[in-house]
Amino acid sequence: MNNTFSSSEQQFLELFKVGLWGGTPDSKCFQHTDWEQVVRLAQQQTMTGVVGEAVMNLPEQLVPAEWRMRLLAAIVRIEEANIKMNNFLPVLFRRLSKHGWNVWLLKGQGVGLCYPEPLRRQPGDIDVFFTRLQDYKDACSFFKKNLPESDIMSESNKTMDFEFVVGSLYVEFHGQILTEVNRACHKHFDSWLQQVAKEPGMNTSAWDSVLLPPCHFDAIFIFLHTVRHYFGGGIGLRQVSDWMRYVYTYQEQLDMERLTHDIKHLGLEKIWKVFGCMAVDYLGCPESMMPLYDNRYHKEATAVLRYILNSGNFGYYDASTKTNSKSYLVQRWKAFTGHLQMKLRNFTMFPEESVYGIPSFLVDGISRAINRPHKA
Repeated sequence: MNNTFSSSEQQFLELFKVGLWGGTPDSKCFQHTDWEQVVRLAQQQTMTGVVGEAVMNLPEQLVPAEWRMRLLAAIVRIEEANIKMNNFLPVLFRRLSKHGWNVWLLKGQGVGLCYPEPLRRQPGDIDVFFTRLQDYKDACSFFKKNLPESDIMSESNKTMDFEFVVGSLYVEFHGQILTEVNRACHKHFDSWLQQVAKEPGMNTSAWDSVLLPPCHFDAIFIFLHTVRHYFGGGIGLRQVSDWMRYVYTYQEQLDMERLTHDIKHLGLEKIWKVFGCMAVDYLGCPESMMPLYDNRYHKEATAVLRYILNSGNFGYYDASTKTNSKSYLVQRWKAFTGHLQMKLRNFTMFPEESVYGIPSFLVDGISRAINRPHKA
């Protein structure tokens, strides 16, 4: 590691790698540790469970009892949340399958199965993709009629998203895959998806009735989802670890020649190479299983990791978007300029991707400023 990263960041990354790939942390790295900062980094990157697992493998004298107990408590909460979600999944999918709707479980719990300890991956929402648009429309209509109005969170005809809550679990229905990365991806993705959607999904013994997408689809979709959010506002290392663990777990099932061809066809080659270099050089991913690994992109990989550590999960911790002002317009302006800065931060590395989504971003920013919320 170089001086681009603080000692706390280097310690966090050491724990991250051990939690994700196995082994034992290097005790010499933890003789002097600011545990508050290391744990904060894990929280900001939504990797508390994975990092906490690695901390338990350190000698007791290196970890104050207070921090060990805090991490153990956090691990228990994450495991309980995962168990609750895992119990709900077959109930939801059996209800969907009764109507004959063809659906896949995206990301989330399905990708969690690729982790050494699936229950330690921090869960998010339940994302369901309808491979047929009419199925999505029918499902939205059905659930709107049968859910309490207070449980419906949002619906967008533009992005084909419908979000509702069941208890404390958030469910999102998706009728399309968003591809705002670059022109090539936007141009070719739908036809690529139509072809891949003809392939059988993957059943898993983890849950009855729950269908995962075809392996080839997920290897690209999980990466596309990650970089789309990276260019749109920021990501945490959980999104990167999802991608790494998926490709690692399914490397024998994946046709690497086909995967490489499709990465290039969708205009994702350089982005994949930069993220692949980051994965291998900094995040413990084995070089042998990373398609298109190219260490000539080490400088760019370092910059990407620096941005990720700065901004945290979905850019939430990026200081450039925050202000202490109570003025709504000042808050909107700070968020607007900060997110614009985030979009342009990669211009020298990824010029097209950095500016591709700016027109829609400007329209959305103006709309939010005009349609300011009114207090009741």
